[in-house]
Amino acid sequence: MGLTHDMRSSIIPGFDGSTAVERPWESPRTSRLVFALGQESQTCFRPGFDPAQFPEVDVRWLTMDGLTLADWERELRELNPTVLVTGWRSRRVPEDYLPAEECALRYVCHLTGSVREVVPRVLIERGVVVTNWGNAISHTIAEHAMLLVLACLRSMPQWPHYMEQWTRRRVLATRSLRGKRVGVHGFGAIARELIAMLRPFGAEVVAFSHGVPSAMYHEHAVRSCDSLETLFSRSDILVECEALNSCTQGVVDERMLLLLPPGAVFVNVGRGQVVDEDALARVARERGLRVGLDVFRDEPPAMDSPLRTLPGAILSPHIAGPTEDAFALLWDFAMKNISSYLQGLPLQGVVTEEIYDRST
Repeated sequence: MGLTHDMRSSIIPGFDGSTAVERPWESPRTSRLVFALGQESQTCFRPGFDPAQFPEVDVRWLTMDGLTLADWERELRELNPTVLVTGWRSRRVPEDYLPAEECALRYVCHLTGSVREVVPRVLIERGVVVTNWGNAISHTIAEHAMLLVLACLRSMPQWPHYMEQWTRRRVLATRSLRGKRVGVHGFGAIARELIAMLRPFGAEVVAFSHGVPSAMYHEHAVRSCDSLETLFSRSDILVECEALNSCTQGVVDERMLLLLPPGAVFVNVGRGQVVDEDALARVARERGLRVGLDVFRDEPPAMDSPLRTLPGAILSPHIAGPTEDAFALLWDFAMKNISSYLQGLPLQGVVTEEIYDRST
Protein backbone atom coordinates (compact mmCIF):
# COMPACT_ATOMS: atom_id res chain seq x y z
CA MET A 1 0.00 0.00 0.00
CA GLY A 2 1.56 3.26 -1.03
CA LEU A 3 1.40 5.89 1.69
CA THR A 4 1.10 9.50 0.69
CA HIS A 5 1.95 12.67 2.59
CA ASP A 6 -0.91 14.94 1.64
CA MET A 7 -3.73 16.53 3.55
CA ARG A 8 -7.06 14.73 3.43
CA SER A 9 -10.44 15.12 5.14
CA SER A 10 -11.72 12.44 7.46
CA ILE A 11 -15.51 12.17 7.47
CA ILE A 12 -16.53 11.83 11.08
CA PRO A 13 -20.02 10.77 12.17
CA GLY A 14 -21.81 13.46 14.11
CA PHE A 15 -23.76 13.11 17.34
CA ASP A 16 -26.24 10.60 15.98
CA GLY A 17 -23.80 8.63 13.86
CA SER A 18 -25.23 9.92 10.58
CA THR A 19 -24.28 13.59 10.24
CA ALA A 20 -20.85 14.06 8.70
CA VAL A 21 -18.35 16.73 9.61
CA GLU A 22 -14.86 17.19 8.24
CA ARG A 23 -11.57 17.15 10.08
CA PRO A 24 -8.30 17.55 8.19
CA TRP A 25 -5.44 15.24 9.12
CA GLU A 26 -2.21 14.12 7.62
CA SER A 27 -1.56 10.66 6.21
CA PRO A 28 1.78 9.39 7.59
CA ARG A 29 4.87 8.73 5.46
CA THR A 30 5.83 5.64 7.46
CA SER A 31 3.76 3.75 10.00
CA ARG A 32 4.11 1.28 12.82
CA LEU A 33 0.95 -0.63 13.67
CA VAL A 34 0.87 -2.08 17.20
CA PHE A 35 -1.83 -4.48 18.41
CA ALA A 36 -1.85 -4.05 22.21
CA LEU A 37 -4.41 -6.67 23.19
CA GLY A 38 -5.14 -9.10 25.99
CA GLN A 39 -5.16 -12.81 25.31
CA GLU A 40 -8.97 -12.89 25.16
CA SER A 41 -9.04 -10.27 22.42
CA GLN A 42 -6.21 -11.94 20.52
CA THR A 43 -8.04 -15.27 20.63
CA CYS A 44 -11.20 -13.63 19.27
CA PHE A 45 -9.61 -11.43 16.63
CA ARG A 46 -6.05 -12.40 15.66
CA PRO A 47 -7.01 -15.43 13.52
CA GLY A 48 -8.55 -12.96 11.06
CA PHE A 49 -5.38 -10.93 10.63
CA ASP A 50 -3.79 -10.94 7.18
CA PRO A 51 -0.35 -9.24 7.12
CA ALA A 52 -0.74 -8.75 3.36
CA GLN A 53 -3.32 -6.06 4.12
CA PHE A 54 -0.52 -3.74 5.26
CA PRO A 55 2.59 -4.64 3.21
CA GLU A 56 4.49 -1.41 3.89
CA VAL A 57 3.62 -1.14 7.58
CA ASP A 58 5.73 -2.38 10.50
CA VAL A 59 3.26 -4.59 12.42
CA ARG A 60 3.88 -5.62 16.04
CA TRP A 61 1.82 -7.62 18.52
CA LEU A 62 1.93 -6.94 22.26
CA THR A 63 0.17 -9.21 24.77
CA MET A 64 -1.18 -7.11 27.62
CA ASP A 65 -1.84 -9.85 30.18
CA GLY A 66 0.48 -9.47 33.17
CA LEU A 67 2.00 -6.25 31.84
CA THR A 68 2.65 -3.71 34.59
CA LEU A 69 2.04 -0.02 34.08
CA ALA A 70 5.81 0.55 33.95
CA ASP A 71 6.17 -2.24 31.35
CA TRP A 72 3.36 -0.75 29.29
CA GLU A 73 4.88 2.74 29.26
CA ARG A 74 8.29 1.31 28.35
CA GLU A 75 6.80 -0.71 25.47
CA LEU A 76 4.99 2.37 24.16
CA ARG A 77 8.15 4.44 24.26
CA GLU A 78 10.19 1.76 22.48
CA LEU A 79 7.55 0.85 19.90
CA ASN A 80 6.26 4.41 19.44
CA PRO A 81 3.28 3.33 17.31
CA THR A 82 1.61 5.47 14.68
CA VAL A 83 -1.52 3.33 14.93
CA LEU A 84 -2.43 1.59 18.19
CA VAL A 85 -5.08 -1.15 18.28
CA THR A 86 -6.75 -1.73 21.65
CA GLY A 87 -9.62 -3.83 23.00
CA TRP A 88 -10.78 -5.64 26.13
CA ARG A 89 -8.14 -5.67 28.90
CA SER A 90 -5.98 -3.10 27.12
CA ARG A 91 -4.26 -0.67 29.45
CA ARG A 92 -4.96 3.05 29.47
CA VAL A 93 -2.71 5.03 27.15
CA PRO A 94 -0.61 7.44 29.27
CA GLU A 95 -1.04 11.07 28.29
CA ASP A 96 2.69 11.79 28.06
CA TYR A 97 4.66 8.59 27.54
CA LEU A 98 6.86 10.53 25.09
CA PRO A 99 7.43 14.25 24.51
CA ALA A 100 4.92 15.59 21.99
CA GLU A 101 7.57 16.20 19.33
CA GLU A 102 8.73 12.55 19.55
CA CYS A 103 5.35 10.81 19.91
CA ALA A 104 4.23 9.20 16.64
CA LEU A 105 0.73 8.22 17.81
CA ARG A 106 -1.91 9.53 15.42
CA TYR A 107 -4.70 6.96 15.55
CA VAL A 108 -6.18 4.62 18.22
CA CYS A 109 -8.40 1.91 16.75
CA HIS A 110 -10.41 0.42 19.62
CA LEU A 111 -11.87 -2.92 18.58
CA THR A 112 -14.72 -2.84 21.08
CA GLY A 113 -17.09 -0.28 22.60
CA SER A 114 -16.29 2.23 25.33
CA VAL A 115 -12.92 3.97 24.93
CA ARG A 116 -12.91 6.02 28.13
CA GLU A 117 -10.91 3.49 30.15
CA VAL A 118 -8.26 3.25 27.43
CA VAL A 119 -8.00 6.68 25.80
CA PRO A 120 -7.64 9.92 27.80
CA ARG A 121 -9.81 12.72 26.45
CA VAL A 122 -6.76 14.94 26.08
CA LEU A 123 -5.47 12.74 23.23
CA ILE A 124 -8.59 13.50 21.20
CA GLU A 125 -8.19 17.17 22.05
CA ARG A 126 -4.63 17.01 20.67
CA GLY A 127 -5.91 15.61 17.38
CA VAL A 128 -5.35 11.86 17.84
CA VAL A 129 -8.08 10.10 15.86
CA VAL A 130 -10.00 7.49 17.89
CA THR A 131 -12.52 4.97 16.61
CA ASN A 132 -14.48 2.14 18.21
CA TRP A 133 -16.90 -0.44 16.86
CA GLY A 134 -19.43 2.28 16.07
CA ASN A 135 -22.80 0.80 15.15
CA ALA A 136 -21.34 -2.50 13.97
CA ILE A 137 -22.94 -4.73 16.64
CA SER A 138 -25.79 -2.58 17.91
CA HIS A 139 -28.26 -5.00 16.35
CA THR A 140 -27.02 -7.92 18.46
CA ILE A 141 -27.66 -6.04 21.71
CA ALA A 142 -31.02 -4.75 20.51
CA GLU A 143 -32.00 -8.32 19.58
CA HIS A 144 -31.16 -9.45 23.11
CA ALA A 145 -33.28 -6.65 24.55
CA MET A 146 -36.17 -7.86 22.39
CA LEU A 147 -35.58 -11.41 23.61
CA LEU A 148 -35.75 -10.32 27.26
CA VAL A 149 -38.83 -8.16 26.70
CA LEU A 150 -40.77 -10.94 24.98
CA ALA A 151 -39.60 -13.60 27.45
CA CYS A 152 -40.74 -11.44 30.37
CA LEU A 153 -44.11 -10.75 28.78
CA ARG A 154 -44.66 -14.46 28.15
CA SER A 155 -43.45 -15.52 31.65
CA MET A 156 -40.84 -17.81 30.13
CA PRO A 157 -38.97 -18.74 33.34
CA GLN A 158 -42.11 -20.44 34.65
CA TRP A 159 -42.77 -22.60 31.59
CA PRO A 160 -41.08 -25.77 32.90
CA HIS A 161 -43.26 -25.73 36.05
CA TYR A 162 -46.46 -25.41 34.05
CA MET A 163 -45.46 -28.18 31.69
CA GLU A 164 -46.10 -30.33 34.78
CA GLN A 165 -49.11 -28.26 35.90
CA TRP A 166 -50.74 -28.11 32.47
CA THR A 167 -54.29 -27.40 33.58
CA ARG A 168 -53.13 -24.36 35.60
CA ARG A 169 -51.12 -22.75 32.79
CA ARG A 170 -53.40 -19.68 32.61
CA VAL A 171 -51.81 -18.59 35.89
CA LEU A 172 -48.83 -17.54 33.77
CA ALA A 173 -50.81 -14.42 32.75
CA THR A 174 -48.90 -14.04 29.49
CA ARG A 175 -49.06 -10.73 27.64
CA SER A 176 -48.59 -9.40 24.12
CA LEU A 177 -46.21 -6.65 23.06
CA ARG A 178 -48.70 -5.10 20.65
CA GLY A 179 -50.12 -1.83 21.90
CA LYS A 180 -47.83 -1.65 24.92
CA ARG A 181 -46.13 1.60 25.89
CA VAL A 182 -42.38 0.98 25.67
CA GLY A 183 -40.01 3.51 27.21
CA VAL A 184 -36.39 3.50 26.09
CA HIS A 185 -33.87 5.17 28.38
CA GLY A 186 -30.97 6.17 26.14
CA PHE A 187 -30.79 7.21 22.51
CA GLY A 188 -27.52 5.87 21.22
CA ALA A 189 -27.04 3.33 18.45
CA ILE A 190 -28.44 0.42 20.47
CA ALA A 191 -31.55 2.33 21.50
CA ARG A 192 -32.23 3.44 17.93
CA GLU A 193 -31.76 -0.12 16.64
CA LEU A 194 -34.16 -1.39 19.29
CA ILE A 195 -36.77 1.23 18.42
CA ALA A 196 -36.65 0.11 14.78
CA MET A 197 -37.19 -3.50 15.89
CA LEU A 198 -40.15 -2.56 18.08
CA ARG A 199 -42.09 -0.78 15.34
CA PRO A 200 -43.41 -3.90 13.52
CA PHE A 201 -44.84 -5.14 16.83
CA GLY A 202 -47.21 -2.18 17.05
CA ALA A 203 -45.76 -0.91 20.31
CA GLU A 204 -46.04 2.75 21.30
CA VAL A 205 -42.42 3.85 21.79
CA VAL A 206 -41.17 6.89 23.71
CA ALA A 207 -37.59 7.75 24.66
CA PHE A 208 -35.52 9.94 26.92
CA SER A 209 -31.79 10.65 27.18
CA HIS A 210 -30.51 13.75 28.92
CA GLY A 211 -29.02 16.28 26.51
CA VAL A 212 -30.26 14.74 23.27
CA PRO A 213 -31.66 17.51 21.04
CA SER A 214 -35.33 17.29 20.08
CA ALA A 215 -34.38 17.38 16.41
CA MET A 216 -32.67 14.04 16.79
CA TYR A 217 -35.82 12.35 18.13
CA HIS A 218 -37.78 13.96 15.30
CA GLU A 219 -35.27 12.67 12.74
CA HIS A 220 -35.88 9.11 13.94
CA ALA A 221 -39.64 9.62 14.26
CA VAL A 222 -39.66 8.93 18.02
CA ARG A 223 -41.68 10.77 20.63
CA SER A 224 -39.51 12.09 23.43
CA CYS A 225 -40.29 12.64 27.10
CA ASP A 226 -39.34 15.80 28.93
CA SER A 227 -37.79 13.93 31.86
CA LEU A 228 -36.78 10.49 33.09
CA GLU A 229 -39.66 10.60 35.57
CA THR A 230 -42.13 11.09 32.74
CA LEU A 231 -40.57 8.21 30.79
CA PHE A 232 -40.96 5.78 33.72
CA SER A 233 -44.46 6.89 34.60
CA ARG A 234 -45.69 6.38 31.02
CA SER A 235 -44.11 2.96 30.36
CA ASP A 236 -45.57 -0.55 30.57
CA ILE A 237 -42.13 -1.76 29.49
CA LEU A 238 -38.91 0.08 30.31
CA VAL A 239 -35.67 -0.78 28.51
CA GLU A 240 -32.38 0.60 29.84
CA CYS A 241 -29.87 1.40 27.07
CA GLU A 242 -28.26 4.44 28.65
CA ALA A 243 -24.49 4.91 28.91
CA LEU A 244 -22.81 5.06 32.30
CA ASN A 245 -21.33 8.40 33.28
CA SER A 246 -21.35 10.80 36.22
CA CYS A 247 -24.87 11.95 35.34
CA THR A 248 -26.42 8.48 34.98
CA GLN A 249 -24.76 6.43 37.71
CA GLY A 250 -27.50 5.20 40.05
CA VAL A 251 -30.10 7.42 38.40
CA VAL A 252 -32.63 4.57 38.27
CA ASP A 253 -33.34 4.45 41.99
CA GLU A 254 -36.30 3.35 44.11
CA ARG A 255 -38.19 6.60 43.50
CA MET A 256 -37.88 6.12 39.75
CA LEU A 257 -38.80 2.42 39.81
CA LEU A 258 -41.93 3.13 41.84
CA LEU A 259 -43.21 5.22 38.93
CA LEU A 260 -43.60 2.07 36.84
CA PRO A 261 -47.07 0.51 36.97
CA PRO A 262 -47.52 -2.77 38.89
CA GLY A 263 -46.49 -5.74 36.75
CA ALA A 264 -44.38 -3.63 34.38
CA VAL A 265 -41.44 -5.13 32.49
CA PHE A 266 -37.96 -3.78 33.30
CA VAL A 267 -35.04 -4.77 31.03
CA ASN A 268 -31.42 -3.61 31.25
CA VAL A 269 -28.95 -4.17 28.39
CA GLY A 270 -27.05 -0.94 29.04
CA ARG A 271 -24.91 -0.69 32.17
CA GLY A 272 -25.59 -2.26 35.55
CA GLN A 273 -24.40 0.73 37.57
CA VAL A 274 -27.12 2.95 36.12
CA VAL A 275 -29.57 1.01 38.34
CA ASP A 276 -29.81 0.70 42.12
CA GLU A 277 -30.04 -3.10 42.12
CA ASP A 278 -31.16 -3.43 45.74
CA ALA A 279 -34.02 -1.05 45.04
CA LEU A 280 -34.87 -2.95 41.85
CA ALA A 281 -35.08 -6.26 43.70
CA ARG A 282 -37.21 -4.71 46.43
CA VAL A 283 -39.65 -2.90 44.11
CA ALA A 284 -39.89 -5.89 41.78
CA ARG A 285 -41.01 -8.11 44.67
CA GLU A 286 -43.45 -5.55 46.03
CA ARG A 287 -45.02 -4.56 42.70
CA GLY A 288 -44.63 -7.73 40.65
CA LEU A 289 -42.23 -6.28 38.09
CA ARG A 290 -41.07 -8.66 35.39
CA VAL A 291 -37.30 -8.26 35.19
CA GLY A 292 -34.77 -9.17 32.48
CA LEU A 293 -31.12 -8.26 32.99
CA ASP A 294 -27.96 -8.77 30.92
CA VAL A 295 -25.75 -6.34 32.87
CA PHE A 296 -25.07 -5.96 36.56
CA ARG A 297 -23.41 -3.61 39.04
CA ASP A 298 -20.83 -6.31 39.79
CA GLU A 299 -20.13 -8.96 37.18
CA PRO A 300 -20.83 -11.67 37.92
CA PRO A 301 -23.32 -10.65 40.61
CA ALA A 302 -22.57 -11.97 44.08
CA MET A 303 -24.09 -15.34 44.94
CA ASP A 304 -26.15 -13.65 47.65
CA SER A 305 -27.40 -10.88 45.33
CA PRO A 306 -31.18 -10.47 45.76
CA LEU A 307 -31.47 -10.49 41.98
CA ARG A 308 -30.53 -14.18 41.87
CA THR A 309 -33.60 -15.17 43.88
CA LEU A 310 -36.03 -12.69 42.34
CA PRO A 311 -39.12 -14.68 41.27
CA GLY A 312 -39.45 -14.91 37.49
CA ALA A 313 -36.37 -12.81 36.75
CA ILE A 314 -34.41 -13.62 33.61
CA LEU A 315 -30.67 -13.10 34.12
CA SER A 316 -28.20 -13.55 31.26
CA PRO A 317 -24.40 -13.42 31.75
CA HIS A 318 -23.67 -10.21 29.77
CA ILE A 319 -23.97 -11.94 26.40
CA ALA A 320 -26.08 -9.43 24.45
CA GLY A 321 -23.15 -8.51 22.26
CA PRO A 322 -21.07 -9.17 20.46
CA THR A 323 -22.45 -12.56 19.53
CA GLU A 324 -19.92 -15.18 18.50
CA ASP A 325 -20.61 -14.66 14.80
CA ALA A 326 -20.05 -10.90 15.13
CA PHE A 327 -16.31 -11.03 15.92
CA ALA A 328 -15.39 -11.38 12.26
CA LEU A 329 -17.62 -8.40 11.49
CA LEU A 330 -15.87 -6.31 14.14
CA TRP A 331 -12.44 -7.32 12.88
CA ASP A 332 -13.30 -6.43 9.29
CA PHE A 333 -14.71 -3.10 10.50
CA ALA A 334 -11.46 -2.28 12.31
CA MET A 335 -9.18 -3.43 9.49
CA LYS A 336 -11.07 -1.32 6.96
CA ASN A 337 -10.70 1.67 9.26
CA ILE A 338 -6.94 1.14 9.61
CA SER A 339 -6.55 0.74 5.87
CA SER A 340 -8.60 3.88 5.29
CA TYR A 341 -6.58 5.82 7.81
CA LEU A 342 -3.29 4.88 6.18
CA GLN A 343 -4.67 6.09 2.86
CA GLY A 344 -6.12 9.31 4.29
CA LEU A 345 -9.68 8.17 3.63
CA PRO A 346 -12.86 8.61 5.73
CA LEU A 347 -13.27 6.51 8.87
CA GLN A 348 -16.31 4.92 10.50
CA GLY A 349 -17.16 4.97 14.20
CA VAL A 350 -15.03 8.01 15.03
CA VAL A 351 -15.22 9.04 18.70
CA THR A 352 -15.47 12.82 18.83
CA GLU A 353 -15.14 14.80 22.05
CA GLU A 354 -18.93 15.03 22.24
CA ILE A 355 -19.39 11.28 21.81
CA TYR A 356 -16.59 10.64 24.31
CA ASP A 357 -18.30 12.77 26.95
CA ARG A 358 -21.60 10.88 26.59
CA SER A 359 -20.12 7.41 26.47
CA THR A 360 -19.67 4.87 29.23
